[in-house]
Amino acid sequence: MRVLLAASAIALLLTGCEGGGSVGGIAQGYQPYPPSVTATGVGTATGVADMAVINFSVNISNIDAGVAVNEATELAEGAIEAAVEIGISEDDIETVGYSLYMEEEYDYDTYEYTGENIYHLTHSFSVKVRDIDQAGDVLAALVSGGATTVMGIQFTVSNRDELISEARDLAVINARETAEQLAEGLGVSLGDPMNISEWIDYYGDYDSYGYGGYADDYYYDSPPISPGNTSVSINVSVTYAID
Repeated sequence: MRVLLAASAIALLLTGCEGGGSVGGIAQGYQPYPPSVTATGVGTATGVADMAVINFSVNISNIDAGVAVNEATELAEGAIEAAVEIGISEDDIETVGYSLYMEEEYDYDTYEYTGENIYHLTHSFSVKVRDIDQAGDVLAALVSGGATTVMGIQFTVSNRDELISEARDLAVINARETAEQLAEGLGVSLGDPMNISEWIDYYGDYDSYGYGGYADDYYYDSPPISPGNTSVSINVSVTYAID
């Protein structure tokens, strides 16, 4: 019996030493992960906004779906025509949303449904204003032409790719400086970069205007617009080998 137990113990020990087994808690058959240091860098590039994007919509409610569609179409065409008349290209006006849904009318005085259905239609657009000094005039024209809601203005730059490139260069430099400082503090030398990743944050001024109306009823003065600056911030994470 003792001989059999001893033979089994030896066989078990030899089996544990093969392949990916371990002896004394140390893994066999695996390469250790190379020593490295990871640093995060941030780069921000700022430019003066030279283009505005205006988001507006036509919102109609009616008990007749066909009437709602026709009325919304008329108002949308009026708003677009007004923008084109002051110099906006039709190529810079884009439909970004169209929805129509039915709601059963509820009488809050009697706390009962009336049996009537109300159709709500929303047609949304985005307008690029490439002459930023014209943004206020475009706002007034859209509302006077038929827009019922202006969701807001986003200011941006036409050369955004240049800002992104500048921010990326700054982020990489910042990451390298941080990694070198870490390596110096630890008494080691940096090797080649092993891995890099990035993510982008966009910052832009955003103003909202909550007025609306119809072309035949009102004309709105151009509101004062202050575009300010717009920025792009890039974060990078770089892993360097340690020599």
